[in-house]
Amino acid sequence: MGIWPFSAIPLSRAVAMSLQLNSTALAEPVGCLCRDPKAWRLEDLPCTLETEEQTRSFLGRQAGRRAVGPNEVIFQGGPTESRCFRVLEGVVRLVTFFPDGTRQIVRFAFPGAYFGLTHAERVLTAEAVTPVVLLEFDAGKLQGLGECNPLLGRQLANVLRAGASEALDHVGLLGRKDARRRLALFLRFLHQNLGLGDIVTVPMSRSDIADFVSLKIETVSRAFGYLRRRHLIEDVGRGVLRLDLAGLDRLIEGEG
Repeated sequence: MGIWPFSAIPLSRAVAMSLQLNSTALAEPVGCLCRDPKAWRLEDLPCTLETEEQTRSFLGRQAGRRAVGPNEVIFQGGPTESRCFRVLEGVVRLVTFFPDGTRQIVRFAFPGAYFGLTHAERVLTAEAVTPVVLLEFDAGKLQGLGECNPLLGRQLANVLRAGASEALDHVGLLGRKDARRRLALFLRFLHQNLGLGDIVTVPMSRSDIADFVSLKIETVSRAFGYLRRRHLIEDVGRGVLRLDLAGLDRLIEGEG
């Protein structure tokens, strides 16, 4: 039996053949990094994401939403912890506890920040400083999604770089011998995350501040008193300060 020319094929059969061809010739996704070229067709893979808005929407669908009250534990930390989080509202502290019962606050996570992306953070204890709203992810799955799409992968890499830079800044703060300069550096750091103009909200307690800057609470209180007397800070409400940003910078640089 000879092969029919396409023009001689009945219309209904031609339409069926066209649909079959179209179903197997789907356009390739933009920037897909999946090892399996067919994997991008699955709905839970982000291969076709092209914009920040699409990425945020996709991550929102992958996450569980969680609300936590002040001082509640988000996770205890340990070798089996597999979750990571993004802060939508509020402030979180990441803490390590020592055998003698003392603690060191390693990091504060502010709105927009991720925590728990690395194993080093997942062995810490995460606690809410204020009421917080979180997006909760499986860390391994999130890493796999980042390996699938270049845009998402770059975003997660930027988060990790920012975290490394923040950790170095914290080490630099702890290296200052003068308690007043440590507190000034902390307030500048807080202003970068929660400041508006020359105003900053201070949601954490003196105890939290002391355990972040590695000073006794009494020393932190004296340092606050010094900054007030020098008019480098001014109380404008409960937990709200007005900062003399230039003056704080001069103190940090040793000119105050």
